[in-house]
Amino acid sequence: MTAPLSLRRRTVEDLETIINWIPDDAALLMFTGPRMAWPPTGEQFADLAAVPGLTPWVLCAGRTPAFGQAELRVENGTAHIARVIIDPLLRGRGLSQQLIRLVLDQACAQGARSARLKVTKGNTVALRAYRRLGFVIDPRAETAQAWVLELDLGQPAVTG
Repeated sequence: MTAPLSLRRRTVEDLETIINWIPDDAALLMFTGPRMAWPPTGEQFADLAAVPGLTPWVLCAGRTPAFGQAELRVENGTAHIARVIIDPLLRGRGLSQQLIRLVLDQACAQGARSARLKVTKGNTVALRAYRRLGFVIDPRAETAQAWVLELDLGQPAVTG
């Protein structure tokens, strides 16, 4: 029997694994936007995680190594989700949606009433996955580089 999926706080030991999921500067841009420089380092991740209230999470099953990661910060009732990535060998299995559902559970437990995230333009796979969860594009917040998506957490999430 496979252990259920769960979140745990990201550790320094997880960073080597996560960094290995990012093969080049184009993938880094899709994952982080312009926030990090190639090659990614643990120090860059630590700097980004130093934002007050930000919690980096990893997706795992029991004691398995991490196979997904996302960062969450809740501020003024809004969950800000960033740097979502799934192990490239496990993509296409719906894990990003399961990861986001678990992160949204954490956000609701922290009092979030809505959620927001950015998707780098060109990352249509991520855009499609978030839209399946009920996120919608906020055209007022769109930039030349990214779509901003939002979700009302008072509404039931779309499944599937």
